[in-house]
Amino acid sequence: MRTKQNSLSRAVRLALSLGLVSSAAVIHAQDANQDNNKTAPPKETKTLQAIEVTGSLIRRVDTETASPVVTLSRQALTDNGNPTLGNVLQALPSFGGFATNPTNNSNGGGVASPTLEGGDGASRISLRGLGDQRTLMLVDGHRLANADINMLPANMIERVDVLASGATTAYGSDAIGGVANFILRKDFSGIEVSVNGGYSPVEDWSQSSEGKKFIKDRYGIAYPPDGNGARRGIELTVGATGDQGNIVGGLNYNKYSPMLAPARKFSAFQYYLYSSGLQGPVGSSNVPTGRITLPSGDPLAVQRGCKTLTRGSGDGTSLSDYRCLVNSDKFNYAAYNYIQTKQERTNAFLLGNYKITDSLTYYVDFFYNHTSSAGQDGPAIASTGDGWMVPASNKFNPFGVTFCNTAFPSCPKDVTTYALSMRLTGAGTRLHSFGSTNIDLITGLKGTIGDTGWFWDADINYGHATRNQTNFHEPNVAGFQKAIDDGGNPFVQSTLPVSVTNNPQYDKTLSNKEASFSISGDLFQMAAGPAQLSAGVLYRKQSMDYQVTSDAILDLSTMSCAVSAEACGSPGSGSFDVKELFGEALFPLLADAPFAKSLNLDVGVRYSDYNITGSTTNWKVALEYKPVEDLLVRGTATQVFRSPNADELFDGPTLTNPTNTDFCQNQTAAFLAAHPNGCQYVPPGYAPPGGGGQISALYEGGAVAGLKLKPEHGKSFDLGFVYSPSWAEGLSTTLDFWHISLSDLLTPLSSSTVFETCKGNDASPYCALIHRNPAGADKGGIYYVATSEVNLGTLSTSGVDFNVSYLLPEVAVPGRFRVGFETTYTNSFNVDIPGASSANYAGTYTTQWGNLSRLRATVTLNWKYDNWSAQWQTRYIKGLTVLGAYVDTGTGTDPKPSITYNSVKVGYTIPAWHTSFDLGIDNVFNRQPVLIYNGMNFNVDTATYDVMGRYVWGRATVKF
Repeated sequence: MRTKQNSLSRAVRLALSLGLVSSAAVIHAQDANQDNNKTAPPKETKTLQAIEVTGSLIRRVDTETASPVVTLSRQALTDNGNPTLGNVLQALPSFGGFATNPTNNSNGGGVASPTLEGGDGASRISLRGLGDQRTLMLVDGHRLANADINMLPANMIERVDVLASGATTAYGSDAIGGVANFILRKDFSGIEVSVNGGYSPVEDWSQSSEGKKFIKDRYGIAYPPDGNGARRGIELTVGATGDQGNIVGGLNYNKYSPMLAPARKFSAFQYYLYSSGLQGPVGSSNVPTGRITLPSGDPLAVQRGCKTLTRGSGDGTSLSDYRCLVNSDKFNYAAYNYIQTKQERTNAFLLGNYKITDSLTYYVDFFYNHTSSAGQDGPAIASTGDGWMVPASNKFNPFGVTFCNTAFPSCPKDVTTYALSMRLTGAGTRLHSFGSTNIDLITGLKGTIGDTGWFWDADINYGHATRNQTNFHEPNVAGFQKAIDDGGNPFVQSTLPVSVTNNPQYDKTLSNKEASFSISGDLFQMAAGPAQLSAGVLYRKQSMDYQVTSDAILDLSTMSCAVSAEACGSPGSGSFDVKELFGEALFPLLADAPFAKSLNLDVGVRYSDYNITGSTTNWKVALEYKPVEDLLVRGTATQVFRSPNADELFDGPTLTNPTNTDFCQNQTAAFLAAHPNGCQYVPPGYAPPGGGGQISALYEGGAVAGLKLKPEHGKSFDLGFVYSPSWAEGLSTTLDFWHISLSDLLTPLSSSTVFETCKGNDASPYCALIHRNPAGADKGGIYYVATSEVNLGTLSTSGVDFNVSYLLPEVAVPGRFRVGFETTYTNSFNVDIPGASSANYAGTYTTQWGNLSRLRATVTLNWKYDNWSAQWQTRYIKGLTVLGAYVDTGTGTDPKPSITYNSVKVGYTIPAWHTSFDLGIDNVFNRQPVLIYNGMNFNVDTATYDVMGRYVWGRATVKF
């Protein structure tokens, strides 16, 4: 204990004596619809109140500091028309990579995972493309148990501060890419009711003449009408303010109808890009008439000229009933996927503060959310890989061999075996439904210490989040086997009770318990003003518990459970706690001096002691320099870190289905001989059934895998300029150069990294992570690839942000115009993983890092005159290159074009009625998304591109 105290003491003294401080800086985006078309009254001298600025612990009057913060006002949030906040935040140029949103219906078919399941209706954000785990979400500076933005009631939010820079010393772990701080609405008085709704008027492609004909010609069926993705919502806000304090409460409800993928032509079918060219529409080789996989070299495979058969006619009791499986047979699973997840939310909140005495105030922030949502996939697959078998003696079996998987003890190992799978269309679609409940309470006391000007704050923060998931219509393996044993025909599913299915459940609970105390005030007087200090202590405990019903618990010896293997999961639970000491000091060095209107030095330090990963001390240093009144030069250097979260530590073994190309397929005997470890059991010319694509990977948390995970460590730098010329009132520009670097990167060991490393070095220990079938119909095929959370490699990214906000002078046209321009240019995104090739991923799309377009920009033009208002917004995403684009080889590139989206909104207020009306259109020109053919659902990067098309919305708001 003494060692820890001494190291902290030395760190604090070093940081303060050397003037080291952290980053953060503010670009204040003013209210986009500020009404300034009338002569402003003479300004009165006011005493400005110091506030805590996002990215800093110091309470200040200044709105422009060393922190590059973009602020979205309440008006800017409502101008977008979305009843949830996710889409608004994810459209900012500083966000990139992978971000979850309600379009992420599925991760490939009902896979059970604490973190990967789609359809829960959540939205999470990824600053600088670093992933949502490196972007910290805050409410009034406090972290939440659940980082889902959509759970926050929109009518509770006053503004959002987005800091795209490291902020470890201010907030601790996770704030590497930056933070999104949601500031609550505390000064509202009266009653406000708002109703909203929207729908897409774009024609349902599956119901168009073209779509109906195509679907009927190819599948001989008709799809039912899907609807228009309608949404609706209502908000109620009530508030009162008095001499002793204020209180604000509210209710919020919104509902989104699901939309199926065939409603849009680009997502109605799956397409794949091969080295030979684009192929499609294609689908799954697991078809209702069954897929029979023969071993390579099998006499029947040689006779038929293929190793994959399906029943073409008859009852399957004769070999003549079977023919080669061809592309036109494949099952269109895309027809069942939701392109917009079904979701319904109910929210409530209460915000208040009460002045007990002139120097003591009690405050409370409480909010509740319940979300019901669902994702959907095509009917389940019943496969011998799940554990059932068809013996050679079965009366319906004309092949004279046993159908089974050699991983199971009941399957004979010394004879030839075949594999059988079928799409259980009679069992209905797989629906994975979610019920998520979130409760957060932030409460405490704050006050002043006499007349000293020192301010203190003691608070408790409690968050509890539960997610109850049910996967409907998963085949029951024992029931399926019994149906076969009782005389059902395993080759004709209509003779089997395919309704013998289970509905396994998966329940996840997260909790966050936190207590902190902070104090701030003036230290001593300097020539340019008082030196200020803010310091505090914090204790936080985070817990995770994930439970799986017994029928879905994964058996590691066979990679199966009582239901289909894709639905198998594992329980996992654990907790960790952290004790932290933090401090930040601001030193005004110069004021009103020649060539120095002001010069401030900001330094900070944070000591964190995790009971699992140990202790760490991180510093920051920032300079704010104004050579003249109109120009601010700011620079920040800070250490950042991220301790592994509960999922990365404690997730139990879980099967996932990444899309990867086996580097041993279609290879010569010479190549296989040179790779005996990585290509064990693989015969020359091996081709996986159905052409390959998805494989099985076994993921587990680092602690479960027996690894001692370390925190990520790195540095964040920012150099910026803020120019607000006095000769152009209303004009403000910012330019920031940023760089973030990380080592000991916490990441799941991806199967693609395992393949790439083993291909380059057959002696690599990664080759032992590839488990192959030793015998049977798919001898040499991937059984599974072992992956887990690891510390692996380094990452660095850099770029430039440029923002402009200008309230134009009055012109001949009535009203006032404001133009806003925000852009982020990513210069580099370098990842270096030992054993794999390093690369700069800026300007690319990869399955590991997602969409890292080099340039993203947003231009917003606002107009306000009398009771009218309008907005036109243009969002630009520069084209990029898809890496590893060819499904058959895992190599190749595919360049993609840039895209521009436009939206418009018009509003009118009737003062006498205290009522306002807004009407908007998103994606005005109905731009089709950029298509990527690497196996993802909808052929679209749903984290980046719009899939709904033109969308019309309206809102009416009444204030009393």
